[in-house]
Amino acid sequence: MYCPRSNTPLEPLLVGGITVFTSAQGGVFFDNSQIFKFSSPELKHGQVLLKYLSNYIEGEGDVSSRVNCPKCASIVMMRRYFSPLKVVEIDECPGCAGIWLDSGELAKIHENHLTPKERKLLAHEMATNHWFVSIKPPKSKYYSKAPTNVQGTTVERLVQLALLNFE
Repeated sequence: MYCPRSNTPLEPLLVGGITVFTSAQGGVFFDNSQIFKFSSPELKHGQVLLKYLSNYIEGEGDVSSRVNCPKCASIVMMRRYFSPLKVVEIDECPGCAGIWLDSGELAKIHENHLTPKERKLLAHEMATNHWFVSIKPPKSKYYSKAPTNVQGTTVERLVQLALLNFE
């Protein structure tokens, strides 16, 4: 396998019985779902790999460009965010589900790792502020006056009033 950025051979590295592939620039390739054994700063595997990768200087090259998978050379990897905080953008192969991390990205994943309690709080925050709100539309869009339903939520009443202004 070859580094998707520099096209140099990747070196296998055995960490706690798991083989990952590293590049001379500090990038690392994980096979399908291996990254979850390294993504938490509490996990020993992650600590050991991060210490090993810290010997490399973070690359100054363009990491925003799309790359081909080291394992499936003909497949272009997808760019996606690793966590809900949308801090670290990783490359994932749609064919083999392998993950490519450029130099310094594992350290960023560790810095932004959320505990289970923080994940629950974030999910609640996202649910209350960013997801769609289910609103029942008025039975008829041709009201002669504002709806008198006092049981509706404030948001529903505001939407109904807004619809009245468009008649």
